[in-house]
Amino acid sequence: MNIEMKVVPITSINFGERFRKDYGDLDQLILSFKEEGIIQPLAVQDIGEGKYQLLAGGRRFTAATKAGIAELPVRIYPQDIGELQQRSIELMENVLRKDLDWVEVARLRSKVHELQVEIYGEKISTSPNAPGHGLRDTANLFNISAGQVSEDLKLAKALELFPQLASAKNKTDAHKKLSQIQEGLIREELASRLAAKVASTPMDRIHTALCQRYIVGDFLDTVKKIPDRSIDFCEVDPPYSIDLQAIKENYKDNFQSGDYNEVPSADYLHFMHKVIKECHRVMIENSWMVLWFAPQPWLEDMYQLLTGAGFETTRLNGIWYKGATGQCMQPDKYMASCYENFFYARKGNPSIIRQGRSNVFHYKPVSPSTKTHPTERPIEMIQDIIQTFCWEGARILVPFAGSGNTLLAAENLGMSAIGCDLTQAYKDSFIIKVHDKIPPNYCSYKQEG
Repeated sequence: MNIEMKVVPITSINFGERFRKDYGDLDQLILSFKEEGIIQPLAVQDIGEGKYQLLAGGRRFTAATKAGIAELPVRIYPQDIGELQQRSIELMENVLRKDLDWVEVARLRSKVHELQVEIYGEKISTSPNAPGHGLRDTANLFNISAGQVSEDLKLAKALELFPQLASAKNKTDAHKKLSQIQEGLIREELASRLAAKVASTPMDRIHTALCQRYIVGDFLDTVKKIPDRSIDFCEVDPPYSIDLQAIKENYKDNFQSGDYNEVPSADYLHFMHKVIKECHRVMIENSWMVLWFAPQPWLEDMYQLLTGAGFETTRLNGIWYKGATGQCMQPDKYMASCYENFFYARKGNPSIIRQGRSNVFHYKPVSPSTKTHPTERPIEMIQDIIQTFCWEGARILVPFAGSGNTLLAAENLGMSAIGCDLTQAYKDSFIIKVHDKIPPNYCSYKQEG
């Protein structure tokens, strides 16, 4: 293909319809053209009689027009190039822009590759001189590696299937998100198969019944179906109305964005008032509730909500001590926190089952590599808490089931628990954990032997 370089009058160029519609702020470019002229030529097609069709360079053409520039440097393509080649040239020009984000780059490179294959056919042979167009040919067009082209094609395809990937900061983050989505799809399929499995043995029936006690839905809707004074113990682990993604290390690496349902701080106290009130309603006389909370800023508020609903409690909370290594977002101002708090509140006048036990529960956190929920607590610790306040055969309510570990802990102890959560993905993970072991062997820590 013969490509001629020359300077032509701007009035001889037909702007036409462009792939790119928004050219952004042109002021800086106009000023540059006035001071230094136009260095990078535009791409045009010769359409005869000294006229040209603009193929690429719409932003420069628009800025030059506003700057009052009379002549432009151009690369002139011959009249016989086809529509697909014209389209490819425009897309190529767009890919070379410096203001593109990774999503635009991946999509444009993919479109260029598809157009080249449509023009020349798909290259079958690996020989450099073989007919057709392949990954290496596209790589040569952009002066990048074939591996980069392959990555862009995969991401462009993934963006069609999963548009939420576009929120990723960069390609590395996009690959992590894609991996999470793919793992989620596999988990969903496996959970679906396990849930559909016919309960043909006694253990199958135990697994099926346990899975059915994890309800996907809003607790405040579900609890309306629970009779007054029918629950022996509540373990309430609500959202804390804090920036979980900022506080939890590796949150974005391990969990899909949007999985965790937070409550806005402006609505939090009203929300928790309704939760605590409903728990008090369904609990029998002389029973206990455990309420996890963020002491900063909610300690006094939670205390007032509990006592206002009719519970008796103390500000000397229960403590989950995770070990000496803690987390802190502002280490220059605060010491690292290595524990979490919970109120243990009583309705009526029940007695603690394990009398004399300290208020500190020392258990290491669940390993990030095995977590299925960002605020997952170890089954072993939950069993310890349940046994501190519950008697054999107790009926347990878990308003925010999350990982489902409280349901598993209760099953280990021969107790009956029911839980709610808004996210189906967390129940899918729970179903897989249910079928992985049998009670009383559910655990969060790797068992020896």
